[in-house]
Parts: sequence; structure tokens; C-alpha cells
Amino acid sequence: MAAAVTIALALEGQLRLDDQPALHQAVALARQRRARLLVLACRPEGQRLRGPHQRQLEAQALASLHARLAAAGIPLLAFPQHITAAALAELRPMVQPEAVLQAQESRLFGTWPVAAERFPSVFSQFRRGLERDPEPPLPPPDLAGLGDAWDDLPRSWLVPPAAPPAAAAADPRSAFSFPGDESAALARLQHYLFASDGLRHYKATRNGLVGTEFSAKVSPFLGVGSLSVRRIWQEVLRYQELHGADEGSEWMQQELLWREFFLWSEQRHGDAFHAPGGLQNRTPDWVEDRERFVRWTRGDAGHPLIDAQLSELLATGYLSNRGRQWVASHFVNELRLPWIWGARFFEWALIDAHPALNTGNWAYLAGVGSDPRSFGGSPRRFDLERQVRLYDPGQTHRQRWSRPASLPL
Repeated sequence: MAAAVTIALALEGQLRLDDQPALHQAVALARQRRARLLVLACRPEGQRLRGPHQRQLEAQALASLHARLAAAGIPLLAFPQHITAAALAELRPMVQPEAVLQAQESRLFGTWPVAAERFPSVFSQFRRGLERDPEPPLPPPDLAGLGDAWDDLPRSWLVPPAAPPAAAAADPRSAFSFPGDESAALARLQHYLFASDGLRHYKATRNGLVGTEFSAKVSPFLGVGSLSVRRIWQEVLRYQELHGADEGSEWMQQELLWREFFLWSEQRHGDAFHAPGGLQNRTPDWVEDRERFVRWTRGDAGHPLIDAQLSELLATGYLSNRGRQWVASHFVNELRLPWIWGARFFEWALIDAHPALNTGNWAYLAGVGSDPRSFGGSPRRFDLERQVRLYDPGQTHRQRWSRPASLPL
């Protein structure tokens, strides 16, 4: 085995074949050098360990990807607790790849969409200042002829990890009831955009609380890398070609640009992006009450609306856009707890957790991030009783999630 030329691709958390530029490069290099292809699934540098609900989706995405690569004779080696460098160190006594390529996080833009030195602090300036259009996605490459027998590799590396048993049975009340693999991701995207009226009504319904259809539900797939954001953008453009641009599709594009804004903002500001004082470098004004925080993590925030939101989060890993805003606002303004504590817990618990997006949203609600109203002012504060009247007048969500839940470990 050691004599064969091997090209390795480290997926870096991108668990799909569609729109994988590094995979295309690896395939081209393997054909050029008449080499075989090896794929590694590792934990990206700096990524914290996922919580149970996101690990469940990741396991499903890995199992599906394993089967698709195996059909071409290409092994997928899973090192979920290793970063790429550590996985390669474990692999090299048996296989010495001639080249190792690394996949990149899915973004609309491969390089700065607004020059780094001019990168703005607020989203509206970012959106108006975009210097080019998003890049189109790449189709899955042809993998024929790149496999090998690989008889000497340890079987434990080749078998996809089993789903965590505590999260295996999905809660029937969940608003996200889909498996996490690439096929499910693409099917959900096609359903929402073309087989339903979901996208057309997206702006009007996106702040809903109950059910699978009030929003696109694609963020968990982005979270585990089984769907490309450029594929989503391209499909929205195709929808607009067929039906014309409408309020829903344009709002979806804006939400995808929000994602992009936070990703590039983290890259621009570095450690300051995650610091307690945020981009505004404000002096923290909070109470480090650990007992209150522990109660909150168990779904006991002291307000029935927030407790229902936390119960849903603990049971399913999912929380609606509006629910996340309520919980963060209550955490900061009423409980006066450190927003970085809430952000860290969300990053663990959420099914679609991403460090930059999670921090960006929490800092925004905490009044230390990119909210233009908070520069020199106070954080946004939700009137929860009014929010109930607007978004849950029949208390459907509250009744559905009135039973306490705990987060499986």
C-alpha cells in the first residue's frame, strides 16, 4: 500500500460532494499524478465540540458520505476528535499522502467581498458596499477510477461513527425533523423553493414558532456542511428566473448575506469579535450569577415564554429566529447575565451552531456588536408580553413546550 501515490482531502467539516472546490482540485491532481484519493473527516481547527443534536446530524451526514465515496472505492476516514494535523500524524505510519488538500468553509465569496480595510461594522453598509456578486457553485466531480482496495487500513477508521443514542429518537414536536445528510439537504431546499410556497411567503412567515414550514430550515445543513450556501443562492436565483424576484426570495438573499457578514466580520476583527466588549469595546455591565445561569441552562428562566423556548432548545437543538432573539434579550436585559455565557451555551446546544454566526447574533442583542442602534445607546429590549400577543396569541408554542426538558449529553 505504501508505494501507491495517494492524494488526501481533509473535509474540514464540509460533509458533501456538491460545491466542494477542494474536492475538484484533489480529483484533478489525482488524475494528473495517476494517484488514488483518500478523504479525511476531521474537526476543523478552532471548532468546539458539537452538542448532541448537532452530532446526530453530523453522524447522518458522515454515514451518507461514507456510502457515496465507498461506491467509488474511496475511503472516508473519520477522526471526529482530531484536527487535520493530528489525523495525518496518526495516518502517516501507514499512508504518506503526496499532497493534502483542505476544504474551505462554505461562503458566498471566496475572497473579501468588501476590502478588509473598508469592512464596515454594520450590515446595511456591508450590503450596499458589496463589490461583486456571489460565486456560482460547482457540481459534484467525477470520482471514477480514483478508488483502491485499501485492504490494510484499520476497520475502525472506515466505519462511520454511530449516531449518539441519546439523540437518536427525534422529538415528534420538533420544527426540524430532517436527517442531516446531503441528499436530505438538497431535497429540503428543492421542496421549500419549488414544491411549496415557502420561499414566496418567507418574509411573512419566518418569525413563526411551530412546524417545519414557517422557515427554510437549511441552517442545520449549513452547520454540518452537508449543504453549500452558494448552492442555496444559486437556487434562489433560479427561482427568481422562473417566478420573478419577490419579497420572500429577496429576504432570503438578505439572510444569506447576514451570514456572510458575520463570517467576514469575525475574520476582520479577530479576538475582538468574541470579546466581552465586542466590536464596540464596551465595559461589561452584568452580574456573574452562576446559580441563576445553571437554572437557565435547565430551562428555568423565570418567564413562561422563555422557559418554553429553552425547553424546545434542550429537547431538539432547534429554536426559531424570533425565539433566539427573545431568549438572548431576556438573558441580557432581565437576567443581566454575561452574554458570552449564553452564547457559549447556544453554541453547544443549537443544532445549527456556528461560532461566528452565534457570537455575531448574541453580541448584536447584547448591544456590543453590529446593531446600529446600540452604538452609543442601549441594547434592544423585547416587550415579551407584546411578543406573545403578536407571535403566539393562542399560546400554541408555549403549550407544546410546557413540559421541562433536559439536554442529552
